[in-house]
Amino acid sequence: MTTLDDQRIAELLRSAPVPEPRVDVGRAIRDGRRRRQRRRVGGIAVVSVLAGLGVVGAVQLTGAAGGPAPTTPALADSPAGTRSTAPVAPVTCEASWLPQPIDGSVAVANGVDPTGRYIVGDIGTGREDGRVVRWTDGRAGVLPAGARHAAAVNADGVVVGTNGDGTGWVYRDGKLRLLATPPGYHAVLVHAVNGRGDIAGTASGAGDSHHAVLWSVDRPQAYRLVGRPGSTATGITEDGTVVGAMGQLPYRWTPQGRGAALAVPDGYPRASVDSAHGEWAIGMVPGGQQGGAVQMLPVRWNLTTGAVSLLPFPGAAGIAGNGDLLVGDGAPLVVAPDGTSRRLPGRPEVRATEAGTYTANGISDDGLTVVGAVYENQVYRPLVWRCHR
Repeated sequence: MTTLDDQRIAELLRSAPVPEPRVDVGRAIRDGRRRRQRRRVGGIAVVSVLAGLGVVGAVQLTGAAGGPAPTTPALADSPAGTRSTAPVAPVTCEASWLPQPIDGSVAVANGVDPTGRYIVGDIGTGREDGRVVRWTDGRAGVLPAGARHAAAVNADGVVVGTNGDGTGWVYRDGKLRLLATPPGYHAVLVHAVNGRGDIAGTASGAGDSHHAVLWSVDRPQAYRLVGRPGSTATGITEDGTVVGAMGQLPYRWTPQGRGAALAVPDGYPRASVDSAHGEWAIGMVPGGQQGGAVQMLPVRWNLTTGAVSLLPFPGAAGIAGNGDLLVGDGAPLVVAPDGTSRRLPGRPEVRATEAGTYTANGISDDGLTVVGAVYENQVYRPLVWRCHR
């Protein structure tokens, strides 16, 4: 990116316009999440999970191929996040393949742990036959067949996810264990795990009923309900702060369980929170109609200051603990909180005319490891970008 590009992005981050909502906001948020989840795994279907759950606010925000405050009332809106005036060291990045231990035309890296050591993804044909793969320092291992649709991995290599029938699971030290489904609910959707071993997700029941849930890696058959009925949990930070929704409002809960609504950009009565790392969270608000569909607009919160910003990008695939934003569609871009940016490169052995479509789905806490896939010749192949200062 040029200096002028960086200046333009920084200005847009400070003062992006917020159009008036002209749609059914609640329905748009639900539909948008379902579309994002179908795209997240690059064609490995998880529609059956969502259809069985019917959970509002239960889908992570991630990229696509081609084209989550203290216990106070809702925080005041602010057009700008925290800005840094310190000089930024140059960053260089290289893309490389992740090995594929099994065959499959749809092989996608979906998540990375905060340190960048562990990566998780799925390999299959895109017809509900995907197997979960965990890469450790670049070495691939296939999880047991009872694990499907990985959602996240922590710095200890613990992987969590949800099978197609709405059963949550945790994989630790070579053993796969199922998560308890709270009484009165028929399914769960797991989203995140932190370094303390807290697992965050949402339970779903009859009539679109749902409740945020926390499990423990050490005791997967134990659980704690978060907030009131109608809550969802879509992310958890390393200190145990949970983000999600209460009804149609974006919400956060402290590690002690005290909750409060997050700010919503001016002109929008609702927003969703999709994930959180460090003091940062990202989510969506519904914009106007485009091509007969509602355009979902990305937003970012600073959980320390309470500031919320509408982002001038087509989508946000992830947020790093240092605030780096991952824009993942087509040609992935990493944007720092101060607006400076870097475009992730293609693979060095591929000519520009054969670059394919890149998908970036996860970013480490320091912003220096990004994972995803490239789509070309009707095949998805998993990639990792390693960056250095």
